[in-house]
Amino acid sequence: MKCAQISVIFCLLGLSATAQTIQQNSPDLGIAYLVHNDSIKQIDFHRGQIASLHNTGWVVRDTFPLLPDPMRTLLHPTPTVTQTPDTTIIHFRGSGLVYALRRNGQLERLDRTFYSGYNNGAQRYFDGTRLWSLGGTGFWNTQDLALYYDPELREWERRLMSPSIPDGFADGMFSPNDNGVITSIVKDGAPNSRPEPTYTAYLMDLNNGAYTRLGVAAERNRGPKLSDIGPFAQWNATNISLFEGRLYLANMVTNELQACEALLDVYSNPFNGTNGILISPHKVVMVQTASTLTNIHVKIEEQTFDEFMAQLNPRAIGPIYESGPMHSVKANWKAYVLLFISFLALTGLILRYQRSRPSIERNFAQALSPLARLALRHLLLQSSDSLVTPDELNQILAIEDKTWDNQRKIRSNILQEIEEKGMQFLGVPSFIERVASEEDRRIRRYRIKLELREDLLPILKYV
Repeated sequence: MKCAQISVIFCLLGLSATAQTIQQNSPDLGIAYLVHNDSIKQIDFHRGQIASLHNTGWVVRDTFPLLPDPMRTLLHPTPTVTQTPDTTIIHFRGSGLVYALRRNGQLERLDRTFYSGYNNGAQRYFDGTRLWSLGGTGFWNTQDLALYYDPELREWERRLMSPSIPDGFADGMFSPNDNGVITSIVKDGAPNSRPEPTYTAYLMDLNNGAYTRLGVAAERNRGPKLSDIGPFAQWNATNISLFEGRLYLANMVTNELQACEALLDVYSNPFNGTNGILISPHKVVMVQTASTLTNIHVKIEEQTFDEFMAQLNPRAIGPIYESGPMHSVKANWKAYVLLFISFLALTGLILRYQRSRPSIERNFAQALSPLARLALRHLLLQSSDSLVTPDELNQILAIEDKTWDNQRKIRSNILQEIEEKGMQFLGVPSFIERVASEEDRRIRRYRIKLELREDLLPILKYV
């Protein structure tokens, strides 16, 4: 196909960007199921056949050229169908192949790539102009590449994103916010010690090349784990997943996971060629096949998307992602509860101590002799840089008329009493500091130890 013709196809896609856009993931390798021209089509890339579904089963309507083995199998893993009301493209995670199904039913290959295996589990998103392949795993690593298909070059080009996600990402799901901007939750590429994979939510602005981290997968007590939610279809921002026979709806833009109350039996699974649901931009098609030894009968029902949603009766079961701090609180709530209880216990002990402290200080002061109270009061009233001389202390104690030996003995006994009672009532072994005089090292001057002054000042009101 000429480059100009290829560009026209993607221009048609861009013109219909404001209409409903759907994506459908096939459950079978190499086989795409879709609604096209009001009929259900089966495109088998391993056999080169296009078939349509009728009341009596599948009928092959057309063929197309096959790639040689082994590339036919390697380049055609599970297909993804992206549709707008005007155009249909078929592409593959784990491959660079891109096909367009024209309105006349002809299948055309658009790309000229030949490699595979570098983007398994990549998220595929069409923004109205470009088809994107985001993240994915290769043979050796998980990457964060943002690749887009260029219809003129017929190759995949890279868009540089900032900041990078060094460990890469894969799988998960996304919902479009606006053209070129999606909210996505992806499986982290970094190894972790937990038995389950971890998931991180990002706002991916492909227009401006920016990844913005939003949070991590929410902790839930009910409903499926995020690793169990693999969407098989997407209608605009709504992802449709199947888990244990029940449909779940996930919208990343509104950050809401819903469980569908109604069970649709065979209609609750993605269409597998026999039974299940097919989504198209215009309607939802539900297929049920019954067969006997002699014939096959296919029942096909159609609904609008709103009718389909009303029939499902969805109810919200919680957010899909939450901020990092909130996740940490919920994931470690036992540790936080224990920490809170410890805090309350410690606070209670401190308050109890504070309430008992005045009585302890009063008991300490009352246990001192009158002279010891005078000495302690005088020491507490001094500024932090003052020192009390022996003569000053003699005067306070009114012992200046006694002999030098008696003065020294009385001062020593009083200071010893203060410290012994301090140890007994306050648990402080020594709070009087003796500083040698610079003029005569034999003379000692006294003060309350600087590091204890603030704690001992309340005693003043009792002495």
